Amino acid sequence: MNLKSVVIAAALAVSGVGAWAAGGPVSPSPSASFSNTVTGAFTDIWTFDLGTESAVAASITNVQVSFASLSTGGILGFSAWLNDKLLVGPTSEVTNNGVTVTTKVVAGGSILPAGTYQLKVTGTGITGASASYGGNIVATPITTPIPEPETYAMLLAGLGVVGFVARRRKQQA
Repeated sequence: MNLKSVVIAAALAVSGVGAWAAGGPVSPSPSASFSNTVTGAFTDIWTFDLGTESAVAASITNVQVSFASLSTGGILGFSAWLNDKLLVGPTSEVTNNGVTVTTKVVAGGSILPAGTYQLKVTGTGITGASASYGGNIVATPITTPIPEPETYAMLLAGLGVVGFVARRRKQQA
């Protein structure tokens, strides 16, 4: 048996193994914004659908507390949930006498399968205070690696060479 033929056949057979399309995030990334101004107890539910597996990041920012009077007030028990998983909170009383208080929630890096999800924000405005919050949800679709057409061509070429070598060997014997 010729060593050169075996090496060529092995190289062709192995070369088809690694030719895969790269998987990963796809652009553009769909996003949705949400906001609300609340007084008293509140529970807001924001629903979004993912058509494909996606890397999801959610943020809630600019929790602005404004006061109806000069008395101290704010938000008590501010919390955020993604599909019943607590992201932040419940916080203690948020008060800053009219200054913007920022709370940032990051669920980023979470790979979620396709489906319907809910972001729930809860809390209670106290002492006549109204509060506002806003945020953004960004979902980056993820592609899965699939074999390139070249993979199959290289595999068939390798099998052909192996078959040729086997037939030649049989004829020489």
